[in-house]
Order: sequence, then C-alpha cells, then structure tokens
Amino acid sequence: MEKQNPARSLILSGSFGVLSTISVDLGGYPFGSVTPYCMDRMCRPIIYISPIAQHTKNIVADSRVSLTIIERTESDDVQAQGRVTCIANASEVAAADLDVRERYFRYFPSSRQYEHTHAFEFFRLELVRVRFIGGFGQIFWMGPEEFMMANPFSSMEEARIIQHMNQDHPDVVRRSLGGGAAEMVGIDAEGFDVLGGDRKVRIAFASPVKNLEEARRAFVDLARRLP
Repeated sequence: MEKQNPARSLILSGSFGVLSTISVDLGGYPFGSVTPYCMDRMCRPIIYISPIAQHTKNIVADSRVSLTIIERTESDDVQAQGRVTCIANASEVAAADLDVRERYFRYFPSSRQYEHTHAFEFFRLELVRVRFIGGFGQIFWMGPEEFMMANPFSSMEEARIIQHMNQDHPDVVRRSLGGGAAEMVGIDAEGFDVLGGDRKVRIAFASPVKNLEEARRAFVDLARRLP
C-alpha cells in the first residue's frame, strides 16, 4: 500500500489556516489572519479574499506569504498536534480560470454571494517550501515537487463523479460522514471531501487512484466497509 504524504494529508483534511502576510501599515511586520482555503488540481492552496482586506493590500504590495494549518483534535496540547506551514508567493488567479472558481464555491457555498457584491478575488499560493511537524521524529521541510500531486481527474470528470455519487449513491456519501445530511464536493487521487452542514470531512482512499475505474473500485470497497 502506497504511503500518503503526511503534510499533504493534513492540509487536504483542513479548510482554514492562518495566512501571514508582510504588513504595509506596520513597516514590514508579519500580519496573520484566519483564512479559508481549498486546494487546486496540483494541491496548491486557493484563497478568496476581498480587495479591501488588510491581507489583500499586503499581498498586492509583497506577494510573499505563509499559510499555517493545525491538525484539529480534542486535545488542548497544541504542541502535540500536527501542523504544516506553506511558504509561498500569492498570485491572482485569472478570471478565465472557472475551474478554480467553481471548485472553491463547492467547498464554500456561502462564499458565492461575495462574487458580485464585494468583488472578492482568488489567489493561488505558489509553493516555495513546506514545513511539516507531526510529532517527535516527524519534522521536515520539503520542496513543492515533493508536496504537490496532480489531480488525475479533469474538472469535467470530477463534476461527473460528484454528481454520480450525490445523486445515485447518497447513502454512501451520508455513511462516509457518519450519517445526516451530506454532499460530496471534491475528489483527488488520495481521497474525497464531504460537506455536512458547515463541516468538511476528508475521507482517504486505502491507496491512491489514478483513473475513473480505480475510483469506482475504491468507492465500491468503501461502501462495503462503511457501517
């Protein structure tokens, strides 16, 4: 069984982090704020921010940023929790890139209202280095080429899978979340994401998939194992 990258697994399981930018108003001091994100088809973070926000003004002046995601657990011992920090350059996503736009809105449906009312803009974090801390003996840096993984599904294929699972196999989607209202919103080589209300849950495949047939088999296997 192919072992998944722990840093990538952590960031794929999250939905928000602390975005740190270089302050314009405070003479180059770091400025951190909580920011939602989703991942694009190369496993790079996408953020959706307002032109009037402080971190947007900072990014326009200096594109160097970091995004830190901390593992969510019930423990209060933050030092024992996994965390990953992406050092990156933020670049504005072209308006013609509808794939990023629609993927983000699937993950954050309520954000669609900002599209016309507040002129929010999409930015992609172009990775420079990634730092992972997962506990004792699990501390390392990695380059973008080690961290990133291409999504094997095109935007059209992903949309077809999502529609098929939500319409034809809603019981599997609900059971993967543990019951209740649920909707699949994204899939990649290593797993898929389900929304239950305002909570996102990451479901990892037993091993990475490379095409539609392997994805089909992974879902069949999952359906057999789910309670």
